[in-house]
Amino acid sequence: MFFLSWQIESSLMNRFHLICRVRSAIACAVQWGTQQVTHKVRHAWSNRLLWVVSCCGLMALFTLIWEIGWPLNQAMLGKIQLFTWGIVVVAAIAELGLTLLEKDRTYLLRAIFLLALPVVAVAQLLFGETVMSVLGVIVPKQTVPTLALGVVQFTLILPSTVRIIRWMRDQSWFSRIPPGLLGVISFALAITAGAAFLMTPNATYQPIHWIDAFFTSTSAVCVTGLSTLNVETQFTFTGQAIILVLIQIGGLGVMTLTYFLALIAGQGIGLRDRVALRDLLSEDNLGRVSSFVWHIILATFLIELAGILLLHHFWAPTHADPSRLWWDCVFHGISAFCNAGFSTYGDGMMNASVINNHGVHVVIMLLIIAGGFGFALFTELLRYFYARLSNVWIKQQRLLPRLSVHCRLAALMTIILLVGGTFGFVISGNSWWEALFNSVSTRTAGFNISNFGAHGSSALVVACILMAIGGNPGGTAGGVKTTTFALSMLEVRRILRGLKDLRLWDRRASRDAVEKSLVTVVLSIAWISAASFLVGMFNTAASHGDIVFECVSAFGTVGLTRGLTPILAEPSKAVIILTMFAGRIGILTFVLSLAGPPKPSNYRLPETRVPLG
Repeated sequence: MFFLSWQIESSLMNRFHLICRVRSAIACAVQWGTQQVTHKVRHAWSNRLLWVVSCCGLMALFTLIWEIGWPLNQAMLGKIQLFTWGIVVVAAIAELGLTLLEKDRTYLLRAIFLLALPVVAVAQLLFGETVMSVLGVIVPKQTVPTLALGVVQFTLILPSTVRIIRWMRDQSWFSRIPPGLLGVISFALAITAGAAFLMTPNATYQPIHWIDAFFTSTSAVCVTGLSTLNVETQFTFTGQAIILVLIQIGGLGVMTLTYFLALIAGQGIGLRDRVALRDLLSEDNLGRVSSFVWHIILATFLIELAGILLLHHFWAPTHADPSRLWWDCVFHGISAFCNAGFSTYGDGMMNASVINNHGVHVVIMLLIIAGGFGFALFTELLRYFYARLSNVWIKQQRLLPRLSVHCRLAALMTIILLVGGTFGFVISGNSWWEALFNSVSTRTAGFNISNFGAHGSSALVVACILMAIGGNPGGTAGGVKTTTFALSMLEVRRILRGLKDLRLWDRRASRDAVEKSLVTVVLSIAWISAASFLVGMFNTAASHGDIVFECVSAFGTVGLTRGLTPILAEPSKAVIILTMFAGRIGILTFVLSLAGPPKPSNYRLPETRVPLG
């Protein structure tokens, strides 16, 4: 009996455990299914809200383009303002919904920022006249409401732009694009967008042709300064502002600004992006690339701000029109730092208000040198001199950082070119002050305090040499670059002296860098020769010296001219556009982007000797 009862009890217990396991499995299955359904629902709603935010950004972009490009009366501007604030509210609600669904603090911060924007509207209503009086000192008062609205719209456009960038970076086809070709594409897109903006009615006093719009946009993005149109008389304030934005984009680099937007949005920079930026910015340490982008933007803002304030201080006593003083200072300060050479005056720095103002000349020269020196090199020098000053003044026995060969070579070449260029211009007949300014400006800046059309042949030769060499790598300057020219000349010296290696202080230059330098110089000479031939073929009345000067100026992204730019034929304008583009991108990068990356061979053929003379 006991055994039978034990069997019955054991059987019941087994059934009970089986039932519990089945119930547990069913509960887990139900819970898993519920979680899956909840996850799918949450994912679906997140996608919908993301589409809402993206549509808000797209509508804000369209309204911003409308405001910038086409004239609006007060009634229409009021409707656009009301529509924009409606978009802000919708975007803020969508960001709050994304915060609840995704549990991501980034969405919450965006929502709070968007909800804070109505405070701007209230402040505009309460202090509108005060704000207009303050900002009207820099820009025309009638544009202040449109400017404030544009700032609000940009806050809606930025998140959508960053999401598009992140989506593109996640695509397989994007990862197959070489970094050099990516830079070419980004500059081409910026130039096309700039030309489209310059074609809008608000940008010019009279309609212009597409070829002139592309020429001006290319010159601005490539920070050259050549223009077939008079910036002072042809372009309105809106048109000049568009040119200034293009100059800033071109000076910093489209890719630098793109990755900066990604950093602002908290997206970070991947390894491939770091490699591309390392080559673009001449920063060898991959780990410092992200922080380096921040430093570039911050340093650019601070240097340009200091330059603008100094320009205002020195320019105020001689400026003819106080109502446009601040705008002229902003435009020339940014243009000088970016080595662009654009001016709000048709005669540039030869204008009566500034031609004899040496204080303004000094500020312009300092901005040109700072912009063309190179961001990485500038940072390295600051670290070095900070350590030296700390040892002298604070009595810290800090180990001095070693200056890289790149930094020493670039700094030495900068000094040699500035001093040598000054003496060259003095020998050619310039005064000492004019020679110093021309020596600084011809290295890709393009400002002039004298008429280059009146200079003799010897001065033009000196100018062409300086324009072709340009500034340092990683800066806003163009040309073949100082280090490229130095390595090429030192390689010639090595061959003539029969040395085995090219020595740079206590180091040996890599053969890859030397070979690329020689190829860059040869390609540059070939491009300038071909461009000069084509321009001469289409402009038969122009002198040979003016044609060569124009092409060298375009290739070096300098912007100086002997009066040929306004009378260029249509095909010649296209040639100069391509020349400015190739000079800003870098001739080697441009050619490799078109021809494709080199394919190294796995074998070597037998050697043969070819007579050389």
